[in-house]
Amino acid sequence: MISFFRRLFNSRWGAIFAIGFVGLIAVAFALGDVTGSGNFGGLSQGHVAKVGSQKIGIGELRDSVENRLRAEQRQNPTLDRARFVESGGLDDTLEQLINRYALALFGEKHGAEVSESLVNKEILKLPGATGADGKFNAQAFNAFLQNLNLTEQMVRDDFRQNFYARQLLSPAGPGAKAPASMALPYASLDLEKRAGEVAVIPATAYIPANPPSEAVLNQYYRTNAVRYTVPEQRAISYALFDASIVEDKATPSEAEIAAYYKANAAKYAASQTRDIAQLVFPTQAAAQAAADRIKGGQSIDAVGRDLGLSVVRTAGATRDTLTKAASKAVADAVFATAQGGVSAPARGSLGFYVVSVTAIKNVAARPLAAASAEIAALLKEEKRQELLGDLTAEIENAFDEGSTIADIAKAQGLKVETTPKLLANGQNPANPQYRPIPEMQQILPNAFQMEGDGSAQLVEIDAGKRFALIAVADLVEAAPAPLNEIRQIVTQQWALSEGNKRAKAVADQVRKAVAGGQTFAAALAAANVTGANVEQIATTRGDLNKASQQGQVPPALSLMFAMKKGTAKSIPAPGDRGFFVVKLNEIIRGDASGDTERLEANRAELQNLLSQEYAAQLILAAKEELGVEKNDSAIKTLRDSLTGKNQP
Repeated sequence: MISFFRRLFNSRWGAIFAIGFVGLIAVAFALGDVTGSGNFGGLSQGHVAKVGSQKIGIGELRDSVENRLRAEQRQNPTLDRARFVESGGLDDTLEQLINRYALALFGEKHGAEVSESLVNKEILKLPGATGADGKFNAQAFNAFLQNLNLTEQMVRDDFRQNFYARQLLSPAGPGAKAPASMALPYASLDLEKRAGEVAVIPATAYIPANPPSEAVLNQYYRTNAVRYTVPEQRAISYALFDASIVEDKATPSEAEIAAYYKANAAKYAASQTRDIAQLVFPTQAAAQAAADRIKGGQSIDAVGRDLGLSVVRTAGATRDTLTKAASKAVADAVFATAQGGVSAPARGSLGFYVVSVTAIKNVAARPLAAASAEIAALLKEEKRQELLGDLTAEIENAFDEGSTIADIAKAQGLKVETTPKLLANGQNPANPQYRPIPEMQQILPNAFQMEGDGSAQLVEIDAGKRFALIAVADLVEAAPAPLNEIRQIVTQQWALSEGNKRAKAVADQVRKAVAGGQTFAAALAAANVTGANVEQIATTRGDLNKASQQGQVPPALSLMFAMKKGTAKSIPAPGDRGFFVVKLNEIIRGDASGDTERLEANRAELQNLLSQEYAAQLILAAKEELGVEKNDSAIKTLRDSLTGKNQP
């Protein structure tokens, strides 16, 4: 139930922003569901589900699955469509869509309202809806929509659904309270200890003696095609360049250096800086009294300590920096004071300033000849960045107009390299020893988002410094490896699968015998099991939970905490490796009644879960009232299409 609730919160705008829910059920809409709901309606090519009178179109579900897949691939680049669908991606996405429709329709039916002005305000918050001035810009918004393959109506419908969900779910959870009487049993569960025995019935002990026929092997291969699917591979053509490409053009002329020197004459003229120590007072009278004490021989630090004020020291202050930091009056007073003297009180930004001038440093004027090298380096960097910006903009425009990577590389004198066919993580299936160049960390994520039509793209490798021209040279879509190439592996796995079927039958026989009172040794002997060891196992539920959080729970140990004392059960080992037979011998109940810290932590956790459960029950109630129908035939058709099972 709780996982059902959590799956609700995937919105097409999760890749752009998160909408927080109020109170205890604060939830953010997650990545990657960029779809088109179209007035909550289905698409013309059929529907996969119906909520009330509204249909969810096949196209809408397909788009949702594809965009959720792209979001998942950001975390797992080698994940392919077939694996994503088979692992529940299609079913979860459909449930999310049904839940969203149900909440929106339920809200409409019972008087909840979402105004157009509310939707408009959210649209204005989208980064893609504003121009350079930060205000809404219709042209920018339309370009933003076009880039995501969306329409304005899709965006509005999505916001509307999200607001209905917020209105209905926000008040559903905060009222949940978990009494202490509820917390104690659950807190005590962590202290519960269980002990038992486990035996492994290995699949390797029952592998068939004869190899499979060609027909049997082919059938096994087709049935388990997802297991042998190689993720999409792409060969990437690329050309690298950096700022040195404009080096010759970036060198400034003597005339440019002279012009810069003239325009910034004050920077190179003779100047004076002062090291100062200052105190600031709220009134002129207080400032004058302090100035008189300093002139009378006391140090500014002593006066500051007596008055409880901090002395602020500044080295190398100029008239300009003092004017900006305090005021022109303060700057004038300081620069009218001799070294070792104290300025007359002057009003500044924080009050009245009293400043002691501790040192005066005169900087001689710098002639053009002395400043020329510095100016040349400054102008060269400015020109380099400007030229590089112009060049990258020119390249991007050329790509937009259809130029190829070869065209641009030739024009700029660059060398085009092409990688072998790589997975999205940079691995080369044909050569495990292959190591891509470091720049591929930036290139590959972009290359795997491109169309494989020969179009090119500019990628920034190091901001403002290094770039790459990239294009997809070759593309091999995700597909099962040919049987002839992996025949030995498939044959081995078929044999293990067949052995596992026999191991299951033997495990059932042993389980029944042990449950009937026989010892493991007697039951294994009666079943003619060889190579099976019987082990004693014991742990607490708390330790099991900790191991579970780290993904290190043996299946047999987990099963032991789902059994009655004196019973025996079997559970498959991962990877068709056989079966575990588990017998639970002892249960020692825990007692957390004296553990205040554990009780409070458990109570808080239960309260949070209750909040989520209340919200989940509201969703279920909405679906039951409206009625939900699934089109199993259409769902299967889409599933087969996405996994490639309907291909010859």
